[in-house]
Amino acid sequence: METTEKQSTFKELVFPVVVLVAICLVCSALLAALNSVTAPVIEANEKAATLSSYLAVLPEGTDPVSLTEYDALATDGIEGAVATPEGVCAVKAAAAGYQGEMVTIYVSFDEGGAIAALSIDASTQTPGIGSHVGDDSFEAGFIGYSGDIAAGTPVDTYAGATYSSTAVFTALDAAVDCYNTELKGAA
Repeated sequence: METTEKQSTFKELVFPVVVLVAICLVCSALLAALNSVTAPVIEANEKAATLSSYLAVLPEGTDPVSLTEYDALATDGIEGAVATPEGVCAVKAAAAGYQGEMVTIYVSFDEGGAIAALSIDASTQTPGIGSHVGDDSFEAGFIGYSGDIAAGTPVDTYAGATYSSTAVFTALDAAVDCYNTELKGAA
């Protein structure tokens, strides 16, 4: 009777645990294999999207193959930069907006260090409120400006979207600082 009791305990307690552990191991192995297959594709897609965003703020006709890429920049908030052979630089910067969600900007500078073109990705911000900082009308207020960026200089915050506006100001200020301290002579 004791043997039957041990077999019953094994079937009720130990066997289900062994089966669940085996299932977890198989699932983990499948997820690891899937990750190793998709990671390079995801990375390539992210690089292509970033390159497209850089080209959107660089002069028309810029050859993507000729760009010099800068990855190890020290300025906080800067995620990368590129320069054309002619010395035109574009910087990618990001800052936390509403609820800590990132607002990403791409900005290029003319030969005098003024903002030549700007693209703001505010897709992470509240639709219809904070997302408006990505509108062309908001971006246009910064074109041609070369000083420190702050609320009211050169553009005031977008009404009702203070966090999102502040994120744009912070990212732009970081980009201007990076350009002036790290890229201006290097490009």
